[in-house]
Amino acid sequence: MNTHAHAHSVNPRKWLTLFAMTGSLCMILLDTTVVGVALPAIQNDLAITPLQLQWVINAYVLVLASFVAVGGRAADAFGRVPVFIVGVILFALASVWCGLANSGAQLVAARVLQGLGAAIMQPASASLVVNSFAPGERGKAMAVYAGIPMLFLAAGPVIGGAITQYANWRWNFWLNIPIALVSIALTFIARPVDVRAPKRGNDFVGAILLLTSLPLFVWGLMQGSEFGWSNPAIVGALLAGVILLPLFVWWEIKHPSPLLAVNLFADPAIAIDATILFATQFAMTGLVIYGSIYAQNVLLFDPLKAGASLLPMLAPIIIVSHFAGRLYDRVGVRKPALIGTFLCVIGMAVQATAASLANYPLLATGMFVLGTGIGFVMSPVNTDSMSRVAPAQRGQVSGLVQTLRQIGGSLGVAIVGSAILLSHKSAIEQRIEQTLPQEQRATAREVLQQASKGNRAAIDELAANAPLQIIQREVLANSVATGWWICTATLAGAFVAATRLRSMAHPFKPHGAHKPSV
Repeated sequence: MNTHAHAHSVNPRKWLTLFAMTGSLCMILLDTTVVGVALPAIQNDLAITPLQLQWVINAYVLVLASFVAVGGRAADAFGRVPVFIVGVILFALASVWCGLANSGAQLVAARVLQGLGAAIMQPASASLVVNSFAPGERGKAMAVYAGIPMLFLAAGPVIGGAITQYANWRWNFWLNIPIALVSIALTFIARPVDVRAPKRGNDFVGAILLLTSLPLFVWGLMQGSEFGWSNPAIVGALLAGVILLPLFVWWEIKHPSPLLAVNLFADPAIAIDATILFATQFAMTGLVIYGSIYAQNVLLFDPLKAGASLLPMLAPIIIVSHFAGRLYDRVGVRKPALIGTFLCVIGMAVQATAASLANYPLLATGMFVLGTGIGFVMSPVNTDSMSRVAPAQRGQVSGLVQTLRQIGGSLGVAIVGSAILLSHKSAIEQRIEQTLPQEQRATAREVLQQASKGNRAAIDELAANAPLQIIQREVLANSVATGWWICTATLAGAFVAATRLRSMAHPFKPHGAHKPSV
C-alpha cells in the first residue's frame, strides 16, 4: 500500500491547501486583466506617457516570464511552503506600493516587484496542490485550482472597471491584500505536505543568460519608438537579446541540470504545442490591454462598460475549455487545435477590421469567435504537451511551455504596443495636414505632443478641442487596428503550426495504453 498517497487521501486539511493556492493564482491572473481597464485613469491621474503606460503592464508580465523558471528551481531547493509564503508576501507588499504610487516610475517599479512575487509563488503553489492530494484526486483538485482563477481572469475587466469608476484605480491593486492574507493564513492552518524535490545541480549561468537576454530584447522593442531605432542603446539592447537568447538555448541543451529543459523541443509535437500557446497568449494580451484603452478612448465607454465590453471574448474561453478537454480525450489534439487556431485567426481579423470602423457590435462578434477559438486551444494543447512525456518529466515540460507562453504575452505587449505608437505618430501628422488650416497646425502638433508626454495642461486643452479629439480618436482607432493585424498574422502562424500535428506520434503511452491525461 502506498502510505504516502494514503496520507494525502485522509488529510482533512488538503482542501484548505487547495483554497490557499487557488487564491494565490487568482491574484496572479486578476492582475493580468484588472489593471488594463484602469490604464486611462492611471494615465490621467499620474500624467504618464503612453510608453510608460505599456510598461505598467509589461513590467509585470516580463518579470513573471523571466523569473518563473527561477521560482520553480527555488521552490525545489528551499521548500515549496516557505518559497510560496515569501512570494505571496512580496506580491502583497508590491500591491500596496502600486496603490500608493504617485508617479509612473514608482508604479512601474512596484509592478516589477509584483511580477517577481508572482514568479516565486506560482510554481510552488501548483506543486503544493499536487502533493496534497492522492493520485486519484489530483485531476479534480487541479480543475478547481485552474478553473476558479479563470473565472477571475474573465471577470477581471468588469471588476477593474467597476472599481475604477465607483472608487479609485488604486483599489485595483489593494484588492490583492485580503486575498493574500487569507492565502497565507490558510497555508499556516493547513500545513501542506512539502515533498522536497531530488537535489539538482545549479544553473547560475542559464539563469543569468535568461534574466538578461529577454529583458534587454523587450526593452529595446518597447523603447525603440521613443529613442529611435538607430539609437546606440536600442541597437545594443536588441543585438544583445538576439545573441544571448540563442546562447541561453545552447547552454541549456548542454547543461546536465538545466533551468529550462529546452531539449524537450526535440519532440516536434511539444515544440508545436508551445508555439501555439505562445501565439494565443501574444494575441490575447495584445487584445485585452489595448482593447480596454480602445473602448474608453475611441468608443468613449466609461471604465465599467469598457470592462464589460471584453466579456464576449473572455466568457467563451471558460465555457468552451471544458468541452474542448472532453473532445481531446476522444480524438486527440489535432482537431481541437485546428478548429481553435482557425477560429482565432477569423475572430482576430474581424476585430482588426472593426477597430478601424469603430463598430462595437462587429468587434464583439470577433471577440466571441476569438474567445471560442482560444477555448478550443488552451486545454487540449496544454494537456497534449504534458502527455507527450513520462510522468517524471511533466514538471519540466510544464515549466518550459508556460515560460514560453508568458514570453508570448510580454512580446505581445511590446510588439503590438510599438506598432500602435509608430502608426499613431506617423498618422497623426498626416491627419493634421489634411484636416486643419495652416495657422492651427503648429499649435495642434504641440498640444498632441505634450499631451502624449503626460502634460496636464495639454491634456486639458485637448479635452476642450473637439476637432483635435476627433483626429485623435480616428488615428488611435486605425493604429490599434494595425496592432491587431499583427496579432492576426501571429495566430495565422499558429494555425500553420497546428496543421503539422497530423504527422506527430501519439502521446506517451504508459504500459502501452493510450489515454491522454487531462
